[in-house]
Amino acid sequence: MARYNSINEGSSGKVGNVVTYKMYGKSYMRSMPGQYTDKKSEKQLAQRQKMQLVNDFLGAFTNVLRITFQKEAVGRSAYAAAKSYNLLHAIGGEYPEQYIDFTKALVSIGSVILPSNLSVKRINNGLLFNWENDEFGNLSDTLFVTVKGRSKQYVEYKQTEAQRKDESYTWKMDFTENEQYDVWLIFRDYKERGFSKSVWLGLV
Repeated sequence: MARYNSINEGSSGKVGNVVTYKMYGKSYMRSMPGQYTDKKSEKQLAQRQKMQLVNDFLGAFTNVLRITFQKEAVGRSAYAAAKSYNLLHAIGGEYPEQYIDFTKALVSIGSVILPSNLSVKRINNGLLFNWENDEFGNLSDTLFVTVKGRSKQYVEYKQTEAQRKDESYTWKMDFTENEQYDVWLIFRDYKERGFSKSVWLGLV
């Protein structure tokens, strides 16, 4: 049964094989999928694998993406915007051995310029980040960092008060001794108007 309000409010529900629904203030209509008995082509299987890889990768970053992909979320969610980008740019290899290329994947996007010579190393009380200031970008832009253990289903992140001019920052945190962590670095505009693209700094 479908629910109908008005032309302006739209409707939602199902009539026959047609479904109507509202999303982000707009009304949409689509038909229900039919029954398929044909085998999937290699191209379809490759696309399905890409979708699974990106969903698995981004799932842990949901809370981060709400912040760092916010400006891309026009008429869609931040997660959907990040998914669209990474489906196009972050897949390496050929089916059936496709994978997420962390050097191309993004968990943040924007026009803020990154400093030079970015690095991170694991120290006794946490992570030490270093970078070099240059003539590009505002000296007061701030550091945003996130880490994910390879065996974990969530990430830890922090919007720090470290500024571009500081050239280093220590994130004090406890590590699982034998865990490897992927580390991502981002810079935020000092007026909090936007972000840089993220950079994967590797495993620590």
